[in-house]
Amino acid sequence: MKLAGLVTAGGLATRMGGPQVADKALLRPWGADGPTLLERAHGELTRLAAPVWVACRGGRSYAGYACVTDAVADCGPMGGIEAGLAAAEAAGCDALLVLACDMPFMTAALLERLTAARAAWCGSKGETPLMTAFTLRDSGRFQCLTAVYDVAVLPRLRDCLRAGRFGLYGVTPPERRCLVPFEEDELPFFFNVNTPEDVLAAGRGRPGQPQGLTLSGL
Repeated sequence: MKLAGLVTAGGLATRMGGPQVADKALLRPWGADGPTLLERAHGELTRLAAPVWVACRGGRSYAGYACVTDAVADCGPMGGIEAGLAAAEAAGCDALLVLACDMPFMTAALLERLTAARAAWCGSKGETPLMTAFTLRDSGRFQCLTAVYDVAVLPRLRDCLRAGRFGLYGVTPPERRCLVPFEEDELPFFFNVNTPEDVLAAGRGRPGQPQGLTLSGL
């Protein structure tokens, strides 16, 4: 499998006061000497995928990064994922590993569970899942922004965009989803930064390691 990567960084940061107040991708929860949220997410993805793009809203880009821009404005992360999948297809990649920039504790080690589960699914079913995503065990819900999307999902995603349906949960049929369970004690790894209080909370951990949790066994 040729795997590309995408960091989603095109949000409006409304709970931070909007893009005119804060760009979440450039926040440094661990101080001036620590990485930005974008640097950290991009670094984790480059351990597993190449090329890696950053999905940006229109009129925004990040120096030093390969950026893709939503073809449809104001449609949430679906627009960035569509742009990333289009770039992956053009680059001859099979799938796209997506990570939101505002998840300071997600690690390449955890993301490898997705790629391993996708490979196992392909081996057992003889077809690729359209989406491979984390799910909290027995919750019935899955994490759309820590997921692998097969390039074959692109027509379905574009149909949803044209119809004005911007919810990622409805893009893939259940029988083409590979869901990878995680446990309650791993929830901190899925923490995301939405508010100024969340920035402070992230700063109390270490990049990739929430306070009080170790990576042993992951």
